Formats: sequence, C-alpha cells, structure tokens
Amino acid sequence: MLAINRILCPVDFSEPSTRALEYALALAERLGAHVDVVHVFQFPTFAVDDLTLPLYLQENLSQRLRERLEQFVIEKAGEGSKATAHVREGVPYLEIMEAAKGQDLIVMGTHGRSGLSHLLLGSVAERVVRGSEVPVLTIRSAGSP
Repeated sequence: MLAINRILCPVDFSEPSTRALEYALALAERLGAHVDVVHVFQFPTFAVDDLTLPLYLQENLSQRLRERLEQFVIEKAGEGSKATAHVREGVPYLEIMEAAKGQDLIVMGTHGRSGLSHLLLGSVAERVVRGSEVPVLTIRSAGSP
C-alpha cells in the first residue's frame, strides 16, 4: 500500500471545500499525514483593463487572504495541527496542480454542477482530476444528488 504523508486540500471557502477540508483533516489524523491547505486567487483581467494592479494592492489582497485562510484552517483544524495554509495567485487549476508536486493526495470539493451551469462555469475540480499526476479525491456538496 502506498503511504500518504502529504495531502493537498485546495479551498475557496465554499461549503464543498469546507467539507473537503474536514475530510482531509480527518484522513490526515488517521494516517499521521500533513495537510497543505491552499487558496488560489486570480485577478480578473476585465477589472484591471489591461493594466496591472499596483503592487501594494496585490500585496494587501494576498495578505488579507492569507490571514483569512490561516483563521479558517485554525477554526477547522485547531491550534497546533498538522495543517499549513498557503495562498497562491494565478489560474486556479494550474496553481493547484503546481502545488500538488510532492503531495501524495489531493482532497478537494466540487459543486457537482451539471448541464448549462457546468458548461458556463467550468469546473476547477474536473480540470484537476483530468490533469493531475497525483490521485484526487473529490467531495461533493451536501445537497448534491
């Protein structure tokens, strides 16, 4: 059996990603593994009108997201847990796959969309499942069929 020592758990603060984090933490506790919790943000290109945001705004946003993520992880995992928070900027599915290098498993939430909403919104989880070299465990939202 393969050892699972490092688990990557991408979160976007939604209900499915919260469930995935809870699952990843429970799994890590049973296996004695470490959980790397990652949040990826992407500056919308239409909002910057072909200009780059001033560096201080980028740093401010990154710092605020890091603080929010660290608090989120503490709320779910508790102080002194084997979980570390990371914030990355870029295209979410690409950054998740980059962060997965050196990990043994990815545990991530999925909204379980189908039909037109899936077509229009796409799926970060689906892209990660299709492109990752690391095994991916997806956790659906509580109300998904």
